[in-house]
Amino acid sequence: MESILVISGTEKGREYFRDFILACRYGSDVALAADAASALAFLGAREYGLCIVNAPLPDASGIELALSAAKQGCCQSLLVVSEDLAEKVRTRVEPHGVFVITKPVKRAVLWSSLKNIAVVHNRMTAMKEQNEDLKQKLEDVKLVNRAKSILITNLKMSEPQAHRFIEKQAMERRVTRAEMARRVINTYEE
Repeated sequence: MESILVISGTEKGREYFRDFILACRYGSDVALAADAASALAFLGAREYGLCIVNAPLPDASGIELALSAAKQGCCQSLLVVSEDLAEKVRTRVEPHGVFVITKPVKRAVLWSSLKNIAVVHNRMTAMKEQNEDLKQKLEDVKLVNRAKSILITNLKMSEPQAHRFIEKQAMERRVTRAEMARRVINTYEE
């Protein structure tokens, strides 16, 4: 979690979280926002690994902002609220993956929360990468199937013959099956 966005309506709050994060080495890139409007601009400009919302904010409660941040990529969201609102807020945001801690913030609780958030972030990042790999493999299979269909139609090959042709040509030319499929598609669809 290199990049972290801290949103707090007070300078003291922003400095507290920034200093804690830097001291614990949870991130080297800490952006600070004073309100929800500027935080949304930050979130729209780039992806963050963690978004800490010290609620309430001058222009919003902070709850919707924490939920919005949690929906973006692998961004984890930590919402800091007063103790009297904690249970009500938890039931609303935790099902959406937002972590909640209460004020006054105890260093041990913040430390533990950041460690847990880092674990979840790492797991989600790994799952995202795995998902991207699976998407690519699916696209490759679609390409190969499309190329086989072209070979079956244009060269009157059987499906096993078309499959063997693509595999053999890919090996001989030292390219992937997907690349060979692209070449077949380009040859016959131009």
